[in-house]
Amino acid sequence: MDLTLPQQIYLCAYAFTKNKFPATLLQFRGQRVRAAALTELVLAGQAETDGRRVRVLGDQSPTDPFLASVWEELHAGPKKWMALVHNTAHKAEKPVENQLAVAGIIKKKAGRTLSLLGGSKVVLRREEEARSVQQALRTRVTTTPDPSTLPLAQVALPVIALESDATMGVVLNRSERREHKDTLEELARKFDREIPGLRKALSNSVLSSRAVGGGWS
Repeated sequence: MDLTLPQQIYLCAYAFTKNKFPATLLQFRGQRVRAAALTELVLAGQAETDGRRVRVLGDQSPTDPFLASVWEELHAGPKKWMALVHNTAHKAEKPVENQLAVAGIIKKKAGRTLSLLGGSKVVLRREEEARSVQQALRTRVTTTPDPSTLPLAQVALPVIALESDATMGVVLNRSERREHKDTLEELARKFDREIPGLRKALSNSVLSSRAVGGGWS
């Protein structure tokens, strides 16, 4: 299955050492999924930015329903990055989760989850999908001689998954991130040159959400 970038970001939060999606990674995944969708629109030539605001391009809606829903938001007029990444992040995971469930990659748990601290409401069914995504992220960070030569489509996964949150260490732990600090910084610079303003908005959204426990006002 060809996974969209939002779907890949979702699967990056799976911890194989714990055999689950840890609760600590659920707080900020909505913002990352939104940022991934916006990146896909830019890559497809369906949106553009001047560094502060984003506007829609063309009149052909994306075929993916989640990407299409984000694309439709831009039709009301140019919007600031922060608003696009942050304001409805709490609603972003469900449609992506539903897509992965329909594809048989994850399965929703039966019964009620009483607390977010109990972890995710889904279980991973097809490990190979998540392993492939996480290995791709690791490879781009740990084995790329010159990160600036990677296309934006490959740069986006590690940049969005790892921005501003050490708990994404299920893919790269803290020591690995220190070891490859220069590569991560070059990937971020590459991303910023291609889509100015988006990474900063993602960082600001994560930081503002962390201050209130990962929720929204």
